[in-house]
Amino acid sequence: MPETVTDTIRTIIGEDASFSGEFHISGSIRIDGAFSGVIQCRGRVVVGETGVVKTNIHANDVIVSGRVEGNIFASNSVQLLPGSTVLGDIVASNLVVEEGVEFQGRAKIQKYLQ
Repeated sequence: MPETVTDTIRTIIGEDASFSGEFHISGSIRIDGAFSGVIQCRGRVVVGETGVVKTNIHANDVIVSGRVEGNIFASNSVQLLPGSTVLGDIVASNLVVEEGVEFQGRAKIQKYLQ
């Protein structure tokens, strides 16, 4: 399947970086460092293994390998990968929780429109 504009990660917060503020993105973002603030994304949000995010996330797709402290709202899917931690609620059309995930919150599987 060809990569689309929203699949291409053009914004990265590196492992040694921290950022506080607002991101309103039409593409996708990867967070390997620390972020707090607001994320509104029409593409994909990827929280890497070293990523620590303290905010609510609104996106098409969310993939978590690191830590999220806040709610996740995804119009398509949320994937929680082994070793990830989510402290907050999830609303998404599809949810995949792999073995070895810490999830403290509620999950609601329904169509979510941004």
